[in-house]
Amino acid sequence: MSTRGVFLRARDLEPGFAAGWDDLVAARGTFADCFDTHVWAAAVFGAYPETAERARIAAVVDDATGRPQSVLALQDHGGGRYTTLAPDRPRSRVVSEQADLTPLAEQLARGGVRDLFLRRLPSRDPATHRLLGALRRTGYRVHARERSHDMLAGVEDGWSGHRARFKSFHTHCGRADRKIRAHGGARLDAYLEPAAVDEAFDTYADLFPRSWKGPLADRTRTERRELVHRAAVRGWTRLYILRVADRPAATYLWFRVGAVALWHSTAYDEELAPLGVGNLAMWRAQEHLLTEHLHTTDDTESDQPPGLVDLLPTTTAQKNRLAPERPPLLDVEAVRERPFASAALPVRALARTAHAAAVGRLRVRARSRTTEPTPPGGTPS
Repeated sequence: MSTRGVFLRARDLEPGFAAGWDDLVAARGTFADCFDTHVWAAAVFGAYPETAERARIAAVVDDATGRPQSVLALQDHGGGRYTTLAPDRPRSRVVSEQADLTPLAEQLARGGVRDLFLRRLPSRDPATHRLLGALRRTGYRVHARERSHDMLAGVEDGWSGHRARFKSFHTHCGRADRKIRAHGGARLDAYLEPAAVDEAFDTYADLFPRSWKGPLADRTRTERRELVHRAAVRGWTRLYILRVADRPAATYLWFRVGAVALWHSTAYDEELAPLGVGNLAMWRAQEHLLTEHLHTTDDTESDQPPGLVDLLPTTTAQKNRLAPERPPLLDVEAVRERPFASAALPVRALARTAHAAAVGRLRVRARSRTTEPTPPGGTPS
């Protein structure tokens, strides 16, 4: 297969490239991530034109079809400085199954990327380490440090195994369900199809001002509406609304991409919080995600139960109970053709190194390069 490197602006992304980008993500099994799809990027571009203008997509494409084999979505800050696209998002990745990412790294160098900051790359993803090796081979000095961690739960034996693994939470939600019955009972409605998702989105958004979070900002609401619609067209959206006596009480937005069930955001009515509606909605949503395949007969990947429940970085009491696997996320700075503050070090060695001053300078520099005056809604709400 003949391939070539490209460095594209948002306005240059053709439909075939966009579809191929999404297909590449969906094919990654338990390494799939909704925040690294074109579906997500297009929603951000629509709500934040300034981010779209600064977006640069580095890719290696099939010469014959133009479909991508590797993708790294970046943001141009001028002067050869680039960061993760929309650097406030929860996590970022290189999207690829290629064994050698040197052609992608070489395209970065050809594109004038001399100072690259990548935020929260998953250490558990083999593509992360392939990219770091490729950057080093291409002449970049690479500095990596642990920054936060994922919140994950691997799934074995579908819902029955998951329920047994988190037996105490299942029991807790059973008590909440019995309590709610005295108030008219609870019903979880799931919205998957584009038209149904579009109709339910207002109910989802209207729960935010009734929760501790407050209303969604206008641009966040615009971006999220576009995201759930585009993802629903791909069959990825799972929008759940828990009703108590027909009153919307709690909502959870999930995405099912590849073999991953990824939680995005939640809100619940503070007046009903003492009934445990937030926990009950979370648990019933997971039950739906892990059993919906049982209602189909096609033996396709999308009809298999997820192999991973991804609750995204950040820690809450609920996540602490439901996400026992917490592999580190890495902040990476790669610099080419100029002196660097310290030698490239393995992550474990970096944690033990005495170069605290150099690390501090990197932190300050990274923060200054990733600050956005109006951050595109990457962080889940």
